[in-house]
Amino acid sequence: MRGTGLNRVLTILTNMEQYGTERHVKNAWQEWLLASRSVIDSMIDVLQDEQDRPRAHKINISKE
Repeated sequence: MRGTGLNRVLTILTNMEQYGTERHVKNAWQEWLLASRSVIDSMIDVLQDEQDRPRAHKINISKE
């Protein structure tokens, strides 16, 4: 029974090597990181735009 589990693991590893799974995983991570960086850059731009916008200020008018 123990040999069966080991054989399955070895088969999976062999298939991963054969089909270039490692390369696909690396490419997927790279794409995810690039997309994440794009989202972060967009958020930074939005926050900077909000800081640069003129804001209305409350003016206190006294009746004196």
